[in-house]
Amino acid sequence: MAASAPPNAPSRDWALSLLRLAGMDAGSCRSPEDSLPLIADARRALVRFAEDPQRLPRRPQLLPQLLSTINDDAASGRDIAGIIARDPALAANLLKLANSALYRTRGDAVESLDRAVAMVGVDGLRHLVAVALMQPVMRMEGGVFGRLPDLIWDHTQRTALIASETAAAGGREDVFAAQLLALLQGLGAIVVVQVLRDVTAQHGAGLPDAEAMARLLQRWSPRLGRAVAREWGLSERVMQALHEQLADDVAAMGPLARALAFAAPEASDAMEQPAVDVAA
Repeated sequence: MAASAPPNAPSRDWALSLLRLAGMDAGSCRSPEDSLPLIADARRALVRFAEDPQRLPRRPQLLPQLLSTINDDAASGRDIAGIIARDPALAANLLKLANSALYRTRGDAVESLDRAVAMVGVDGLRHLVAVALMQPVMRMEGGVFGRLPDLIWDHTQRTALIASETAAAGGREDVFAAQLLALLQGLGAIVVVQVLRDVTAQHGAGLPDAEAMARLLQRWSPRLGRAVAREWGLSERVMQALHEQLADDVAAMGPLARALAFAAPEASDAMEQPAVDVAA
């Protein structure tokens, strides 16, 4: 098991599924015993990352202004788009996301920020902005981990969408906070993979045991996400919800933490489902 849970509780695992999708199983990894030195070194490196702000991903330049505008009920989609337009790279990334299969619902290409706003609405734009802000920070070459970074990015986007739907009853602010939680946890997962990649290179050939890697991802992704949130000056409720991901009992979590706890494994399950042949 990648994470412990009370009896009869739904599975909290989301990481082992991603490792399976990346082709990492018992046949392609070291044995649990041979993995112990690598995992121990990885834990020590992760502690250093969590405690040293200089090692953490840098805050996107526009994040403070965008967060302020996004959380302002009086702000319009045009206001948000106006801020994005100041950064050509961010604007281009936003349009690329708006035209992706995940968001685009019509055949015509979306070629302007104003049209993106009209198509997805203010709440949809909030999600697109959050994802577009995080995507450059989350870029990583797979190396020996192959598709895993791309799978984590896909999983992060799916988790953000599911968590925001779960948090909708709490209002617009909770919707965006739930999306941000998923993105921060995903960012933490990328740091974990970076550390595992470096440690694996130091120890020579052979990836660590998949279940041991999954446990690291389950435990350290929210912890590193919380460290990033603290360094970026995000709200205490966001940091608390990430901290609560370490609890075994989902019922003891707050609403935001529960939204993330349920969304992450649901996203993994969806990714493991075979594709439906629409032509059949």
